[in-house]
Amino acid sequence: MGRVRKIITKFLPRKVKVFVSSFLRMKNITLPEGNRAFLFLAADYGNIGDLAITAAQQAFLEKFVPTHQVVLIPISSTRQVLRSIRKQVRPEDIVTTVGGGNMGSLYPDIEELRQLVIRSFPDNRIICFPQTLDWGESSESKRALGKIVRIYSRHKDLHLFARESVTFEKLCELFKERPSVKVGFSPDIVLSATAESLGANGGTEKRGALLCLRDDRERSLSDGHRQVLSKALTNLGLDIEVTDTHAGGSRLPPERCAQLLADKLSQFQSAELVVTDRLHGMILAALAGTPCLVLPNSNHKIQQTWEDWLANVPQVCFLKLDELAGIETIVRQLLDTPRRDSAQHTIDIAHYEELRMAIARI
Repeated sequence: MGRVRKIITKFLPRKVKVFVSSFLRMKNITLPEGNRAFLFLAADYGNIGDLAITAAQQAFLEKFVPTHQVVLIPISSTRQVLRSIRKQVRPEDIVTTVGGGNMGSLYPDIEELRQLVIRSFPDNRIICFPQTLDWGESSESKRALGKIVRIYSRHKDLHLFARESVTFEKLCELFKERPSVKVGFSPDIVLSATAESLGANGGTEKRGALLCLRDDRERSLSDGHRQVLSKALTNLGLDIEVTDTHAGGSRLPPERCAQLLADKLSQFQSAELVVTDRLHGMILAALAGTPCLVLPNSNHKIQQTWEDWLANVPQVCFLKLDELAGIETIVRQLLDTPRRDSAQHTIDIAHYEELRMAIARI
């Protein structure tokens, strides 16, 4: 029987296998009484940027909808608890999906889950927290965009936020004839927090350069670029420490997620300089108040986020790849820049007013 099951499973379409697996693992969840604000697709895995998004989004909801109790639904259990939540949900409940950079065809599994959440709550206001949309000219990307427009537009009260202007312009274009989808513009939600509110402990004596560089599908730096970078930092007498915002692991308990985020922020606070091509490497460095040299990744999200929200923060400098020849001068300037107080917000919180109004139903 086991062999027959394996053979049948091998030839089943992926959608059927996902449905059967979810059905067999379905479980009930007990929700708190009163009004709820759901945070769907909450990170429970070791991507520290995503952990920061989840923590900041939870704090934002707790602050601006105090009449609702925030309920986190980890991404790993979304399919298993969705039916139970649908049976208990009330019209007054608010549904949110996690912010980030996973909208489009680059991370199809997460996009599929977001669409599942949107379809599952037709009578509730849904707010998709600030996202970056990824798209291209491939047929796969065009199909993905078409499905996004179809699924999102069927909801009667959907508020979709872009976290940088390139995505905002694209979403306005996609939904210009779909009035049920309200497109908004707001910074990455992590910038609504402070280092202290996310658990940072202030770090220790500041020393060395912390390199937090990509080695995945979004990498833009070549090995040659990295060699130029390392040589320049060494010439300036900086000790180099390599780190990442990926700690690994899945289905992590909340206390482990909080500790990973706090430890990474504290590590950033302890550096003289952070060099990164990761969006949340840049954002966490900004929260930590540490001078940060930012390099491009393979898409628009890091450069556009810097241009939209962080270009006026003196501790954060974006450098294009064809400007690497001048890196030593720029690093000296950054090191001479006074550190920012990490207890203070990095940007003006008024930038979140549109998002706050959507959550408050104003």
